[in-house]
Amino acid sequence: MGQPPMLARSLNRVGNWHLNVEEPLEALQCHQEALAIFQQLNDPHGIAETLDLLGMASYLGGDLVQGTRYYEQAVTLFRQLDDRVGLTSSLASLALRGALSITNTMVSAATTLAELLPDVEMALKIAREIGQRSGETYALYQLGLCLSAQGEYRRALDALQQSLLIAEELEHRQWMVTAHLASGALYLDLLFLPMAQQHLEQALRLSHEIGSRHWIHTTAGSLASICILQGELVRAESILDAELSEDAPVQTLGQRMAWLARAELALARGDPNLTLQITDRLSTSAANVSAQRGIPRLSKLRGEALAALHQAAEAETVLRSAQEITTAQGARPLLWRICVALGNLYQTQSREAEAERAFSTARTIIEELAANIPDEQVQEHFLRESSALLPRTRAIFSPRRAAKQAFGGLTEREREVAVLIAKGKSNREIADQLVVSYRTIETHVGTILSKLAFSSRAQIAVWAVEIGLVKQAE
Repeated sequence: MGQPPMLARSLNRVGNWHLNVEEPLEALQCHQEALAIFQQLNDPHGIAETLDLLGMASYLGGDLVQGTRYYEQAVTLFRQLDDRVGLTSSLASLALRGALSITNTMVSAATTLAELLPDVEMALKIAREIGQRSGETYALYQLGLCLSAQGEYRRALDALQQSLLIAEELEHRQWMVTAHLASGALYLDLLFLPMAQQHLEQALRLSHEIGSRHWIHTTAGSLASICILQGELVRAESILDAELSEDAPVQTLGQRMAWLARAELALARGDPNLTLQITDRLSTSAANVSAQRGIPRLSKLRGEALAALHQAAEAETVLRSAQEITTAQGARPLLWRICVALGNLYQTQSREAEAERAFSTARTIIEELAANIPDEQVQEHFLRESSALLPRTRAIFSPRRAAKQAFGGLTEREREVAVLIAKGKSNREIADQLVVSYRTIETHVGTILSKLAFSSRAQIAVWAVEIGLVKQAE
């Protein structure tokens, strides 16, 4: 009776090896065979652990929808078994079902990014309760990914710094890779490229040390993207050539990240046709893709390539679809970039009013994101670099921009906060009403005080009433 369980566990170990060398189909086959054995034995622990492994094999193999099904089954079983270690792992991993920096070349299995947070926060809570440090660093990494994708940079940076610190204390090189990778992606979002490059070079070095093709390809793609933004196109090509052959498939998470960077490189070199070929290949090979379930990051790049080829109507359709999906997801860091791409497209067609609306939306999102950057130097750099991608502000503003100028330079969200302060709401009550974090409101209040040169909430309240904001909101 002892032989079948040993065989199943051996199959799971072999499956893990296949996944690490980026052979997801072989990994899935091993885990499925193991699952069948555990099911025949009616071994719930073996079934739960294998479902967890099948979830990760599916995720890294490019199928977030199927992976989520496996993880949801694993979570149910781990809860029934009161296996808190297994539950921590599956809950944290479920975060990967959303459009995060490492999964946004695939079809998301989550409608919004916000829905990911309860699972990963519960995973972190359990890991801390049972004193599982490796589980804690993994949950913190996933939390950082989720928060970064929404533009909640303050909390994201804090989570990733904690994750890296624990991983270094444990000398756990794989979790060091993940923390550096996620930190690099975050600083890439913030256009703070030297810091992003530093983290990703560390991640790539550690990936080679542990011999993981998955992490090598994932990290190489992100590092190449940074080089492209810095104008170092030869280095970007060198990184990609060293890690991924030009005839490599586009199946796994890591391979797709590297191919996305190749598409970006082609566009930067003035070859939009090649960019289209690569993005079309990435789209058609994606699991679960449909007219209703697109991949906004690919669509943005495809729209820019179409615009470069003067196929304006198709470019607009692609970019507007990406804008709609990204808005629904709550992926603000990607959304402002899509708005800039749309604004640039409208400008080429002399559709000035539509261009200004797109740029105005981008400006507002940029300002809101900047308010959530804790480091003043990084904040100023982000504002400067992102603003450089926008046309200079004109004398005639859109209604939203004009309102901002009229109300002390406050963004639309900051004006909402000021009105609620005038109505006597506490920061916690404001956070609940606006469905954002408490720290985000703290940041908004600090920014309002700074912009208006005030020192107290009472001054904000009086100002909001006197200038007519409160009456306007009623």
